[in-house]
Amino acid sequence: MRVVALGEPLVQLNAVTPGPLRYVTHFERHVAGSELNFCVSILMTGVDCSLLARVGRDEFGRSILEYARARGVEVSSVKEDDAPTGVYFIQRHFPVPDRSEVFYYRRGSAGSRLSPEDVNEALIKGARLVHSTGITLAISDSAREAVERAFQLASNRSVDTNIRPKLWAPDKAREALRRVIGGLEFLFVDPVDSKIIIGESEPDAAVRKFTEEFSVQTVVFKMGERGARVYMDGKQVHGPTFRVRVEDPIGAGDALAGYFVGLVIQGKSVEEAIRYASAAATLVLTTRGDTEALPTLAEASKFLSSFEGT
Repeated sequence: MRVVALGEPLVQLNAVTPGPLRYVTHFERHVAGSELNFCVSILMTGVDCSLLARVGRDEFGRSILEYARARGVEVSSVKEDDAPTGVYFIQRHFPVPDRSEVFYYRRGSAGSRLSPEDVNEALIKGARLVHSTGITLAISDSAREAVERAFQLASNRSVDTNIRPKLWAPDKAREALRRVIGGLEFLFVDPVDSKIIIGESEPDAAVRKFTEEFSVQTVVFKMGERGARVYMDGKQVHGPTFRVRVEDPIGAGDALAGYFVGLVIQGKSVEEAIRYASAAATLVLTTRGDTEALPTLAEASKFLSSFEGT
């Protein structure tokens, strides 16, 4: 079983100390990007994942390829490009404690030059599922067209809306996402994104629109500290929440998506899948870096056991 994800991998420079970046002196380098995070997460559940992307022919591009290979991601469809690898900085706990803010330096990056010509038709057609996000739709017209092409070829599709106001305007996000969410096997969305896409933020009402108007099979509503709510096969399942120390929340949604999809397509129950996915997402909150704290199934089980009865 293999899943394919399309999107831009980046180098993340995460502030070691909290506060405004103008006073930060030391940064940690991490490899990240929503679709790469998804790949690493789904691999932890035992499902193979290929990344379809572009990186720069530079040191940061090499670091991404080496890290992805080390984590088990199949990267034969990642092309090297003369444009630079995109980077972004993370400001932590300012101006809102337990929240992070992202500052992008990715315009004109190698990843933004992803195009329909990069779509490996055999890889896509042979995949159990193809995944992408609103971030990839936003970074360039050619990247959006690549996702649309891959989705035309795919037998099953998954989208995490991930609308980033710093990348595009709400009206453009609405138009692009409405073009790709029809007939999805999995849709990951939050109340803010849902309001932009269909004009409804209340989960029950929004899911009725997503399922009736767009024929989405499974909707996972991400609600931050209130956990996640899954709508699948006519039933509703709430994911558990856990109180932990938050170091950096960036990447938690990707962990939730990858873990959930990986377990469901392997035949696990919705209840078990969202339970383990919630554990994985929570552990990501506790460290800097998007994938370093992703647990194995055994580690997720140990985490869950520690909260039983609390």
